[in-house]
Amino acid sequence: MRVLVTGANSLLASNTIKVLLEKGHKVIGFLRNPKSFPLPPHKNLILQTGDITEPKSYLNLLQDIDSVIHIAALTSQNIINYEIYKKVNAKATEVLYKYAINNNVSSFIYVSTANCFGYGSSPDLGNELKASKYPFTKSLYAKSKLEGQQLLLQYKTDSQKTKLVILNPTFMIGAYDTKPSSGRLVLSGYNKKIIFYPSGGKSFINVTDAANGVVNAITYGRHKEAYILSGTNLSYKAFYKKVALQLEQNSTLIKIPNSLLISIGYLGDLLRFFNVKTDISSVNVKALCIDNYYTNEKAKKELKLPQNNIDKGISDAIRWFNLK
Repeated sequence: MRVLVTGANSLLASNTIKVLLEKGHKVIGFLRNPKSFPLPPHKNLILQTGDITEPKSYLNLLQDIDSVIHIAALTSQNIINYEIYKKVNAKATEVLYKYAINNNVSSFIYVSTANCFGYGSSPDLGNELKASKYPFTKSLYAKSKLEGQQLLLQYKTDSQKTKLVILNPTFMIGAYDTKPSSGRLVLSGYNKKIIFYPSGGKSFINVTDAANGVVNAITYGRHKEAYILSGTNLSYKAFYKKVALQLEQNSTLIKIPNSLLISIGYLGDLLRFFNVKTDISSVNVKALCIDNYYTNEKAKKELKLPQNNIDKGISDAIRWFNLK
């Protein structure tokens, strides 16, 4: 196949391109800054610089393309204007989808976030049938990704040639994290005698599993269906124990009281009120105090989602960051 992957230098996109190349496909990686692309040159890989909000920078790339994997997104947590998120994560997604249909692309894979669906605790995990829940209903990023999903699902077209599949990964850990993005959680435990952790937990997935799920969606995904790509549900305490063990650190873990975290979050809200850029907000810190857990049963059954141990994702991240 010939596959266009947007946001090519991101954690998931880099791993997805690696899987595609290993399977013999030809790939066009669309990105803003080719200097940050982490993979070596490959005969079946072309990098194209452009802006996802500017169709003229990618229109010619859609000719003779079999599949579009749309991963490009604005993920920064310090933006306080929803319209900035919406422009990239929702409207630009809809426009790209329109042009993919016009060019008779066989499949359009949209990578969203699991937080577009309702999370759950260990006895009652979140799934694709549950509506998004607070605090993520107040997250500008999650809100924009959900709007992007809805725009695609509601898009009116007479064409039946372009299959639409929506993928909703949880928190990905692994190599090729150039920013770094999720890898900051691993870095936050590095060389620390004391690791402070919040009371909640996340659904973690080895990024190589998520990348294989993305590629499998081209073949196995059903039209207008969404799939949560998740792996292991862990408390932050359990996750940091795994990180400390792999780093061979004798770290002491201390839980941060929810009241203290939430107070810090409200301080972040105050700073944001005065237009100070910060990742800290009451919404973001409240997300650290919940069990943000999901099931992967649908993706395992229909997309043949692999299930490697999250320990492998942690070790890959540690090697990528040269922590050992």
